[in-house]
Amino acid sequence: MRARSAVAVAALAALVLTLPVTTASAAPATPGGPPVGPGRATAPAAFVPLGITRALDTRSYQETPAAQARKLQPGESFDVPLSNWKNHTPREIPVVPADATAVVVNVTATNPTADGYLTVRRDGNMPGAPATSTLNFEAGETVSNTVTVAVDPRGAGTSPQINVYNNAGTTDVVVDILGYYIPSTPQLPGQKYAPIRPTRLTDTRVEGGRLDRGGVVSAVVARRDLGTTDARAVVLNVTAVDPSTEGYVVAHQASSPLPFEGSHVNYGPGRTVANQVVVPVGPDGTIEFFSTGSTDLVVDIVGAYGPSGTNLYSAMTEQSRLVDTRYGSGELAFSTRRLPVAGISGVPADATAVTLNMTVTEPQADGHLEVFESDDLFQRPGTSNLNFDAGRTVANGVTTGLRGDPGSVDIYHHAAGRSQLIADLTGYFVQG
Repeated sequence: MRARSAVAVAALAALVLTLPVTTASAAPATPGGPPVGPGRATAPAAFVPLGITRALDTRSYQETPAAQARKLQPGESFDVPLSNWKNHTPREIPVVPADATAVVVNVTATNPTADGYLTVRRDGNMPGAPATSTLNFEAGETVSNTVTVAVDPRGAGTSPQINVYNNAGTTDVVVDILGYYIPSTPQLPGQKYAPIRPTRLTDTRVEGGRLDRGGVVSAVVARRDLGTTDARAVVLNVTAVDPSTEGYVVAHQASSPLPFEGSHVNYGPGRTVANQVVVPVGPDGTIEFFSTGSTDLVVDIVGAYGPSGTNLYSAMTEQSRLVDTRYGSGELAFSTRRLPVAGISGVPADATAVTLNMTVTEPQADGHLEVFESDDLFQRPGTSNLNFDAGRTVANGVTTGLRGDPGSVDIYHHAAGRSQLIADLTGYFVQG
């Protein structure tokens, strides 16, 4: 989101204090509108990438369903149709087709009045507060996270919708659509997914190219060595490292102009921030990163969509909690956890990759997480997925391949003290 964040830092970060979800057995997926419940998922589907497309900005009456600018209230569940909004008839311009199964959105909280969290989910009519969370914020700051979420159909001629729940205080919310999943047909072919072992594409700290206001850095993502020469979109983890000003980063294909609105990573002075990014790839195979402030930038690639991909995606209709170390001793300094995923909480035994929402809370020291397909030798890729400061709660979306029997991921906790770790399941890929 392009937000003018209020720079502020409040006391300790708000915890994602929700109880873990009980593991459930797998349930069959129902195309077009599966019932919500633990262990249920949408039908396998292919991906259609979009440029950044705004669906909601509660600061502007022009970009809200009810043409009313207002913050989300404490405990409010807010339905977000996946559409553009105009000041003329027809006011709703659908962006995501009615038969889509899931959507990839970048969700931003800005101008919050209290520490809290947002949960992005399919259905806002479920009783009580959600059992998981999507992003955590402190009073006065701007925070973004990219999440893939099953959609709630609204009928022919309209776009489906998702729901955003705000647990505390009031906050403005911005939702940008990055792409969607749809059953692939010869008339409307989507792109299949290929997981990539996390690989660093650029790091301005070692390349001597720190970005100043208006600075641009590029990265070639269509590469033979990565198997991405025909990629139509890529999944990246983009990190703003040690910013000296407020600002944001926008990623876009180099052959297209800078998007009119939207952003991928919002940052403030002195705090390293990461976000997962899904970006279309143009004919020259290069992605540009534009920054409005002064920061170093690190870009890692974790996957690609295109003709060479072989995997289809199913989103969980109700996200479930796979691990929560707050009920134990937490993650030890410089430790690696192996997390089995295949065959658990509705993920089939033959799943090839998974999407997670990872949260670190109560960290005793600054650090980062590396999440990657399990490796018997614990050979880390040397990339990162989530950066955190001592005492702050941070979340980020993760997409990673699975390996082993059962299919698992390794989570390396790089910090000199203990942290509490939360991993929420949002979906999985299978061959198709």
